[in-house]
Amino acid sequence: MQLYIDSYGAYFGVRNGMFWLKPKQHPGQAFAIRKVKCIFLTKGVQLSSDALLLALEHSIPLILIDGIGRSLGYVWSGQYGSVSTLRKQQALFADHRLGMDWVQTILTQRLLYQLRNLEIIGKELAQFPEKDYWNAAYQSNLPLLKRQLQRWQNHVPNKTLPLTDIAATFRGIEGTASRFYYPCLSAALPPEWRFEKRAKRPAYDAFNALLNYLYGMLYPLVELSLIKSGLDPYMGVLHTDRYNRPTLVYDCIELHRHWAEYVAVTIVNSGDLSLSDFAEPTALEGMRLLSSGKNVVIKAMLDYLEARELYQGQQRKRMTIIDLEALQLATHIRNQTLSSKD
Repeated sequence: MQLYIDSYGAYFGVRNGMFWLKPKQHPGQAFAIRKVKCIFLTKGVQLSSDALLLALEHSIPLILIDGIGRSLGYVWSGQYGSVSTLRKQQALFADHRLGMDWVQTILTQRLLYQLRNLEIIGKELAQFPEKDYWNAAYQSNLPLLKRQLQRWQNHVPNKTLPLTDIAATFRGIEGTASRFYYPCLSAALPPEWRFEKRAKRPAYDAFNALLNYLYGMLYPLVELSLIKSGLDPYMGVLHTDRYNRPTLVYDCIELHRHWAEYVAVTIVNSGDLSLSDFAEPTALEGMRLLSSGKNVVIKAMLDYLEARELYQGQQRKRMTIIDLEALQLATHIRNQTLSSKD
């Protein structure tokens, strides 16, 4: 269970050995420690030191987030899931051609997930009032997206090129695929929700703002999984080093973005979220979700992450899959034969 405490004036403490959450205008509720995996807090929540110590004692991270879902900081035990040997190996891997081979595998999988997303969405839109609009966008962009997948699968990097040039090529292929993928997502939406192009923060249309918020929910979960696996989330491979930015998270989240995209389309088409759940855009923050919208979005995303899907032959919770992917990366790096001379 992930606890999202987004109510201004709420109190989060301890009662009878359990976490105790008391919203300002509502009755309190107790949560068993063993069921809580992570706690998200926003501005205006009163936090007791007892709750903080209880979370640290049981290795439950607390994540501080802003009003548009971005993580601002963590409170955790400071213990990585392994000795430093793995992170030394990771430093070599991050600046090695084997690291770029891993990136190519990750981005190939991302494209496969995009294609699968569109296939599932298309089936669910069979009774869509404007399905002809969807079909036109889908049939126009699908061959181009598949062509990008073939480029990924057949691409053999020039071993004589610097790693920075290989990374630039990868980002180019990824960016081209996105230009074919997001128009299909737009076509799957009611007319008032459609968007011209993918917009990162700040976003000035409702769907991109929704997508950014859902991505924001995934980032800290991926980061915590990397920490638990013993990896340094600030040592990426494809994404260049950026001061105080978890660049490995930016690499690894590519395996999970399709979940946020599917949830976003589903919420909008279900009618559970409306444009009135967004504040008017500002120049600084763009468009953002209001509290009424956050309640819908957070519940939908957490329910989806707690549900199971087929993963390597077994039905697994999506939340668990995030941990398993991080562990697989840690094992992959640990098993490589690397040296600083490579």
